[in-house]
Amino acid sequence: MLKLPRGTIDGLRIAPRWPASQVVLEAEVLQRLLDAQALLPPTLRLLITRGFECSQGTLGGFRRMVRRLGIAVFRCCYRHRHDEIDAIFGANGHDLDGRHVDVSLVLHGQRLRLLPLGVFTPLRWQQHRVSRHADAVAAAGDALQRCGFDLHPNATERLQIHCDYRGSTLAEPSQ
Repeated sequence: MLKLPRGTIDGLRIAPRWPASQVVLEAEVLQRLLDAQALLPPTLRLLITRGFECSQGTLGGFRRMVRRLGIAVFRCCYRHRHDEIDAIFGANGHDLDGRHVDVSLVLHGQRLRLLPLGVFTPLRWQQHRVSRHADAVAAAGDALQRCGFDLHPNATERLQIHCDYRGSTLAEPSQ
C-alpha cells in the first residue's frame, strides 16, 4: 500500500483528515483516482481525505471512541434517522484495505463543503448545497464510477464521497 502525505499528484490533491498525517491506499486505487481526475475539467479537482485506517493502535482506539460519542449525539439530534447510524458511523471498509476512500471536491480552487457540520449537517442543508454545486458533484460521481468506484448508497456518506474501488473500469486506462 502507498502512504501519501499532504500534497498534489498530477492534479489530484491529498489532504488527510485530522488526526491522520497521511492517506494510505492501494497503488491501483491511486491510479484509478488519477484516471478519474483526468476525466474532469481543470477547474474541478478531487481531494483524497481518507483511505485505509488500521483499527488497532492509538489512532484506531481514538476513532472508536469518537464514533461512540458521535452515535450518541446523532441519536439525540436526529431521532428519525436512526436507520442511518451504521452507514454513517461504521468503518465502511476503511479498516479492511486501501480500496475504500473518501474524496472531497475543489472547484475553482475552493474546497466544496457539502457537509459543513460533518455528518451532523441537516438533510435540508445537504440538499441545498448539492443543488448549488450539482454539476460538479455529478461530474465527479460520474468520473469515479467510470473508473471503477461504487459510491456509497447513504446520502450523507455519498456527500463525503465515500467510494469503494470494485476493480473493473469502464474508462480508458491512463497513458
